[in-house]
Amino acid sequence: MKLNDAARNLIGQGADATLVTLNPDGSPQVSLVWVALQSTPDGDELVTAHLAEHKKVRNVRRDPRVAVTIVSLDRGQAMRPYLSVNGTARIVEGGAPELLKELNPILGDPNLKFPPDDAPPGVLTRIRIDKVGGIGPWAT
Repeated sequence: MKLNDAARNLIGQGADATLVTLNPDGSPQVSLVWVALQSTPDGDELVTAHLAEHKKVRNVRRDPRVAVTIVSLDRGQAMRPYLSVNGTARIVEGGAPELLKELNPILGDPNLKFPPDDAPPGVLTRIRIDKVGGIGPWAT
């Protein structure tokens, strides 16, 4: 699925997002992540980077169903606009430091080096967008 221009602008060069994965018992596991948007021949994908095999990575390996929410910094009439995505995720080995370096300007502290020079290759979580919703011009 290809996101519309409003959703693409919301994500921009990187955004803070909540990533919901499913624990082995079916309960939700929620994490704040940085998310990038990358286009593929099959459509747009949301991509997050992880230097270690965190619980969310193990959850995706076991059950690829995920949900992502990105909240706009703009004020809406009743509440802030937000983009919600239901998707199917897959784990790709390597590439985490490179993506984190792209997203690092979000930190805003030039003295903080992240990721460190000796960071492991980590993994990427690539999320195929199955359904888009929320409140805003991207909602269907």
